[in-house]
Amino acid sequence: KESSPAGTSASGAGSSRYNFSGASGSYGSVDGGVSEKAQPGVCGLSNLGNTCFMNSIIQGLSNISEVTEYFDNDNYSEDINEDNPLGMKGEIARSFGQLIKDMWCGKYSYVVPRNFKMAVGRFAPQFSGYQQQDSQELLTFLLDGLHEDLNRIRQKPYVEMTDSDGKAD
Repeated sequence: KESSPAGTSASGAGSSRYNFSGASGSYGSVDGGVSEKAQPGVCGLSNLGNTCFMNSIIQGLSNISEVTEYFDNDNYSEDINEDNPLGMKGEIARSFGQLIKDMWCGKYSYVVPRNFKMAVGRFAPQFSGYQQQDSQELLTFLLDGLHEDLNRIRQKPYVEMTDSDGKAD
């Protein structure tokens, strides 16, 4: 087994319960540095203009062991909800999942997150260029996008909000 992002298991021992063995899939080609010395998770992200704000968010999320395990082991694929009107047809989840797999496959010393950035830019035009952005805004967009793309509730019931709780105006 290869080590988790934290490098230790919950008990603090050096072994891990995670198996990060992703390989490049069909949701975009890998553009990165193939290296014999590469290790799973020890992978940089190439800057595309001023995209260090995006890279810092990706690196942070990729080092949360539960997030990495969920995406690297393709557990997310059964949760993709392409019919959610609030979602992005699964594009954000798929591109993020492929990026995590590429970062944790152990073949690359760095990857270029071009496909992920293009997917984000399609749904959030403020991130479509190559200028500096606020990383908190990207994190908010990404977490919301992943939440909606992976929402397990297929048919959301309509709930009418009461305007005044029965009180007179």
